[in-house]
Amino acid sequence: MTDARFAYLSACHSAAPGEELADEVISVASAFQLCGYRQVIGSLWTVDDRMGPLLAAEVYRHLAAPGTPPAAVALHRAIGVLREHPRYRDPLFWGSVIHHGL
Repeated sequence: MTDARFAYLSACHSAAPGEELADEVISVASAFQLCGYRQVIGSLWTVDDRMGPLLAAEVYRHLAAPGTPPAAVALHRAIGVLREHPRYRDPLFWGSVIHHGL
């Protein structure tokens, strides 16, 4: 796939490597990169069901803004917004969501 640019994987553990091949770091997110996606956002552990959609909406809001930032910057800004929410200040909520790619 030559024009794949961005994938947002909202499933839990989508960026966590498997346990069967300890010497290989293969996850759903890295598999997307191997398939040609240049930037992938995924989660290392379980994400709160109410927080996930809020974070995704913020990421896409930043990506849709004029002068669209790279996905990593959009994720960083979205997490900053989420950290202002009284319920999601604890890093256990937002710390699992990571960016893979350029």
